[in-house]
Formats: sequence, structure tokens, C-alpha cells
Amino acid sequence: MLRRSTLLLAAVMLVLAPDVSRAQEAPAGPRISVPEKVKDFGIVPQGKVLEVKYQLVNEGTEKLVVKAVRPTCGCTVAEYDKEIAPGRAGWVRAKVDTSAFNGPITKSILVMTNDPETPTVTLVVKANVRPYLEVVPRPLVRFNTVQGEPVSQEVFVVTDDVQDFEVTGVKSSVPFITGTIRKLEGDELVPGKYKVQYGVTLTLAPDAPAGPLNADVTIETSHPRAKEVKVKVFGVVHSLLQVTPSQIQFGSVEARARPGRNVVVVYNRKGPFSIEGVSVEDPAFEATVRPREEGKRYQVTVTVKPDAPAGTHDTVLVINTSDPQFKELRIPVRANIK
Repeated sequence: MLRRSTLLLAAVMLVLAPDVSRAQEAPAGPRISVPEKVKDFGIVPQGKVLEVKYQLVNEGTEKLVVKAVRPTCGCTVAEYDKEIAPGRAGWVRAKVDTSAFNGPITKSILVMTNDPETPTVTLVVKANVRPYLEVVPRPLVRFNTVQGEPVSQEVFVVTDDVQDFEVTGVKSSVPFITGTIRKLEGDELVPGKYKVQYGVTLTLAPDAPAGPLNADVTIETSHPRAKEVKVKVFGVVHSLLQVTPSQIQFGSVEARARPGRNVVVVYNRKGPFSIEGVSVEDPAFEATVRPREEGKRYQVTVTVKPDAPAGTHDTVLVINTSDPQFKELRIPVRANIK
């Protein structure tokens, strides 16, 4: 009886043995496996170049071909193995230059292979970049002002590094932004930072041109690892008086339809202001004014008279104001009257 049971057990094992063997076989075709897809460097100093290696393992039965490796911005791929034999490992080597980054970063590398099940694998580099010198509250200054009015903002240059340094100069990409330097003392010091700190006051000159503001400021220092720190300056310098649009174009119009066009006058200077009169030098047109916000914003409407003669008319809208600097505004007007 015991012998019969033993023979029966041996027969069952022989039947099951091929299935166990097949379960242990490598998958057919190329198969990519990455033991560590995410490399986290933790806190790193700004300017450090991170060198990273990712192992690619071919767990399949055929050659794994790495078709392409595409990094995101800020990451460069130094080299990679283009073919990996079954059961063998290859590498992707990459670098991340942290000079242009501040704070937490995540950079990706896409690896494209001939693995039919996983044709693309994403590799990740993470780090928290800390500058040797930091501009607080942030390296960004916004000015929203009116021509002729000087305006200033102060930022602070601080460090977590136990390193004495000096702020030695301030350079601007535009001549109408200047900087002054002072060393912070006592209660002025930013909490939680090293005791050597500086305030840098950026001033926008009264003669700054009207329009969008976009400038780069470089703060120069004696710190051995941060000779310069950057501040971005942006915003708008509004004209003392704005007229929108700057000219009136009717195009081709019929006089009997009495078409009209509007311009808006905005006064940005502080103090009283009014429009004292409006007129058009060509009698084919008439002009009226309506306050939208008394002393601040006005709408001037130019209308073609119904009896205006046909032809091309080039003329001027004249706006008289109470401001001695803008006593008379002249706005071109053009129309082709049928």
C-alpha cells in the first residue's frame, strides 16, 4: 500500500514539473526592469551638478534595444547602453545642473525601448536646491506706478551658510533702475538666517519710460560660492495721460448712417483734471465728450455728419484739457465717406 502511494505521488510530480519550469522561465521577448526609478538627492547647494545612474535590467529572452533617451529641461543625458542582452543590465547616466534652480525640483528622463509591454519608462531626479545666498521675501520686484513718480522697494540678501560676506554692488540692465546697499542690524535681521544680512533698495527713476517694465538686476557679493544673485524687476509705468486708441480709423462708411468712433482719455496724475473742449478740424465731423469717471476718465466720440461730403477725409480731433503739460491733444482721424 505504501509503495503504491509513493508511485502515485511520483507520477503527480512528473506531471506538474513542466508547469513549474515554465513559470520560472523568463518572459518571451525583451522585458525592461528598473530597480530604482526615482533618485532623490535631498537638499543640495545651488550650482551643484548632480550625477545620476539608473540601472536597466533585461528580464526577457531577447535583446532589449534602447531606442531613445529624452531628458526634460535642465537635465542632460551623458550616455546610455543602447542594447542589453537577456539577463544582463545596462545603464543610463545623466546630469542635472542646479545653477538655474531654487527650491524643490523634479526632472524626468524618458527611456524608449522595444519592450512591447512597457515601451516607455520614466526616470526621475528629485532635489531641494538651496542657494548659498537668498533674496527675500523673493527675488522678484514689481513696480506699478505713474511717470514722474519715484518708487522704491527693498529686498534682503541672507544666507543659511555660516559665512561672512559683503554686498559689493548692484547692476541693472536698464539705466532708470538703481540700487543702494545697507547692512542690517539688530531687530532688522531676518529671523532664522545667518547674522550677516544686507538690504538692497531698488529705485525706479522719475524719468523711466512709460510702458511695460522688464529688467534684470544683479547683486554682486564677496561670498566665495555666490558672487552674484539675480533679481527680476517687472511691472508697468503708466503715462501721465493716456489716449486709446492713438488714432481714429473709420474705414469706408456712409454719411447718412452717422457712424461714430470713440477714444478714451485717462488721467493718471494726482490732482484735479477736466476736458475743457473737443473739436474736429474738418466740418464733416462733430465731437462730443462724456465723463466716465469725473477728473479721471473721459470718453470722446467723433461722429460723421449726415451731410458730410463724399471722399477721403484726413483730419485731426483736438482735445483741450486743464493740465498745463497736456493743454492740447491732437488725434489723427481718417475716413472714406460714401
